Amino acid sequence: MRKWVIIVIGLIFAFSATGLALAQEKAKPAEPAKAPEAVKPAEPVKPAEPAKPEEVAKPAEAKKEAPKPVMYRMGGIVKALDPAAKKITLEQDRVKKERKVTLTVGKKAAKNLAGISVGDVVNVSVTGKTVTTLTKVY
Repeated sequence: MRKWVIIVIGLIFAFSATGLALAQEKAKPAEPAKAPEAVKPAEPVKPAEPAKPEEVAKPAEAKKEAPKPVMYRMGGIVKALDPAAKKITLEQDRVKKERKVTLTVGKKAAKNLAGISVGDVVNVSVTGKTVTTLTKVY
């Protein structure tokens, strides 16, 4: 019984490997060479005109758009809290890495700031370095 299972698995592997080889595109036949057409004389090259100062300034005026800030969720323990300055410092413990992050609290999240104290565990949504939502876990 074991031999049959090994044979079936071997056949499945062989067919799957050949199936990939057969799925490739076939080479297209080369087109026959065409007779060259009559060669036309090259047109004379016109000298380039000097650039106007207004045209040179345009590329410098083009403003690059700033990338949109990334929105992400994070959680941690509140280590410092400054309601007057709307700042919160969170500490995150990971297996190989600890980090402290100081963030600015946005207008909507500032409403929940009154119910938070140092040592609380919170979940926050952050856009850039601004807290958009603040939720106390325990």
